[in-house]
Amino acid sequence: MSEELQYFNEDAQEQLQMMESALLDAMDKGVNDEYIGTIFRAMHTIKGVAGMFSFDAIISFTHIAENLMDAVRNGKIELDENLLMLLLKCKDHVSTLVDYAVESAPLPKNILDKDKLLKATINNYLQSPPEKFVPTQTLPIETISSNLWHISLHLKEYFFETGMDLISIIAFLKRLGTLHSVSTLVENLPTLEEIDPYKPYLGFEIEFEGDVKKEDIIEVFEFVEDDIELNVFSVDKIQKEEPQKEELPEQTKPVIIEVLQAKIEDIQPKQESNNKQITPISQSLRVDSSKIDILIDTISEMVIANAKVNRYVEKYADAELEEVAIELSGLLEELRNNVMNIRMVQVGESFEKFRRVVNDVAHKLNKKINFTIKGGETELDKTVIEKIADPLLHMLRNSVDHGIELPAQRVQNGKPEYGTVELRAYPESGSIVIEIEDDGKGLALDAIISKARAKGIISQTQQLSDAEAYKLIFEPGFSTAEVVSDISGRGVGMDVVKKNIEALKGEVALVSKVGKGSCFTIRLPLTLAIIDGFLFQVGQTHYIIPLDMVSEVIEYTSEYHVNIRESQLFDLRGTLLPLLDVRNYYKELPCEMCERQNIIVVKYGHHKIGLLVDELFGEYQTVIKPLGKLFKNAPGLYGASILGSGEIALIFDIPTLFEILKIK
Repeated sequence: MSEELQYFNEDAQEQLQMMESALLDAMDKGVNDEYIGTIFRAMHTIKGVAGMFSFDAIISFTHIAENLMDAVRNGKIELDENLLMLLLKCKDHVSTLVDYAVESAPLPKNILDKDKLLKATINNYLQSPPEKFVPTQTLPIETISSNLWHISLHLKEYFFETGMDLISIIAFLKRLGTLHSVSTLVENLPTLEEIDPYKPYLGFEIEFEGDVKKEDIIEVFEFVEDDIELNVFSVDKIQKEEPQKEELPEQTKPVIIEVLQAKIEDIQPKQESNNKQITPISQSLRVDSSKIDILIDTISEMVIANAKVNRYVEKYADAELEEVAIELSGLLEELRNNVMNIRMVQVGESFEKFRRVVNDVAHKLNKKINFTIKGGETELDKTVIEKIADPLLHMLRNSVDHGIELPAQRVQNGKPEYGTVELRAYPESGSIVIEIEDDGKGLALDAIISKARAKGIISQTQQLSDAEAYKLIFEPGFSTAEVVSDISGRGVGMDVVKKNIEALKGEVALVSKVGKGSCFTIRLPLTLAIIDGFLFQVGQTHYIIPLDMVSEVIEYTSEYHVNIRESQLFDLRGTLLPLLDVRNYYKELPCEMCERQNIIVVKYGHHKIGLLVDELFGEYQTVIKPLGKLFKNAPGLYGASILGSGEIALIFDIPTLFEILKIK
């Protein structure tokens, strides 16, 4: 796919997503002018950009859809629920047309049939045949009345920064009429020594004939209207009207005379005052995510190399080199943070896509649901967002299918007719928490345990805590659904959800109450690439903990001795906390060089534990490397990092440690 097509695809998908959001908002909150305008502009914008590429199938369909929305906008057609559903189908169809267009693939018969059906349905709403669409580049001259227009167009200084193709925009005029001439003005072109390749110096004077209004011509240039100086006037009209010369300011007379004489080549561009300051415009740059990944990998290797430099500085105590190393470390950390921030994106845009899923499933099941999103401004690594999409989709479908009752049943149980499903996100203790909560019928613990025993997942006599019982729904083949539907209920999926989340070094849990509803809670790390870690040593091995999860560090003294050794607890200012002796847990040999032991207090969620360790090294920029197959089942570890000495430091999996210690 060419770069231009890629931009078209991305812009079209953005417009379609805004259209979908507006349609769903109209369903949930009621129709208003803002939603109608958003839907209209989406079809109008896609049609305009598709015209630059001569995508006739897209132009043809969006043209008719635009007519429908224009009728809605003018109050001729009511935007009711049926029409909203039709427009959702139109949105899906345009998305399909865009996919085929950018791949230069012919439309298959089923898509063409759907195109005809949707157009016919739209025509029924319009109650009259649609305006005839002519997909050729030039309209027949006999269909155009004698209406001559002159278009004067001059590029502003920063036009090239927009990335727009002016030739394609001018060519689009051919769809409205006939281009008689396009003249290029070069009077402002400097000498070769003075020319700035980033600035435009040219102007264009265009003679155009077409049975159109002035607004129709201006609309063609709407994509660059802030980046050009545009003047459009009817030559016929000006020739018929004799201006009152005594009423004209002296400085405008030469301009009017030149226009009346229709000397196109003599019309000069406007000269801006030298004192005028051009307001800088904010620019966004689209970059392929794979390029960001390569950049992060490179920075990761730079972090490792920088650690080697710092180790060399410590060894040889070179003051000048130390100063350079400190400056280099600071710059590298700033670079790392900036690049990582590029990959951090708000979850709201991804969450918005789930509104359509909830809406479609609810309609299919004849349920009424209010779906709300909170915390959309929360940022998460784009890679993590992409990989978490499928698990979230499955859990949302389950909440609608299994959780929310039918309207009549809810009313009978004293609940509102509309059920509530809420998707929210927020940061907590160096992690991102995503919750899916519904006010449905909930899950009964006895029913879960009974099903698990019947399937042989647990023994008939095995006793479980509430948290352990809820975890049973993530076992392969487990399902509490009484009826198998085409949406869910076959016991396939929740085990995959858990595996996908754990593959992201996260965890998922469920809490439910009969008659009140259920809540899924997912905890994920902020990123999977580079983290700020806390480096320490136990025995002969180095370990790292994500710095965000370190609450405090205290020296192990004799006052902790009794509690630690007898009950694996320690007293932190009057609060008893669990303690994990890392050396004993991993069967580490004693550290002969370590002079003391320390306790690292680690926080995760609302809980804390202590880790008994040997030597502390403090903050360390950590590049996360995956562990090999040998460490695949190592409890409490999920990665490794290369130190400046070339040694390996193992990275703790804190959620797993809490699981090992049964802390939930």
